Amino acid sequence: MEYSEEAKQDLIGIKRYIKYNLQEPETAQKLISKMRKEINNLKYNPEINAIVDDDFIKKIEIRKLMVDNYIVFYRIKNYSIEIVRVMYGKRNWINLL
Repeated sequence: MEYSEEAKQDLIGIKRYIKYNLQEPETAQKLISKMRKEINNLKYNPEINAIVDDDFIKKIEIRKLMVDNYIVFYRIKNYSIEIVRVMYGKRNWINLL
């Protein structure tokens, strides 16, 4: 399992936002733990999630995993999984990939 620098920063940002802006440190920790667990489970069946339905993104075969209100974008590379980005689901994420 590999995380891009953007994905690492996304997770840090999500945790900080929930912890400090929303003042919900326990919720922040639970969400990040849940995300990491769901991401880790991808190793058992990485193709379970569909490729994102966008002409450009289809070419690079990015898939999406929903975790609560967040989307984990990933791709299968050789024998590994790369976590590309993690974003709030209601965000205009197409342009950010």
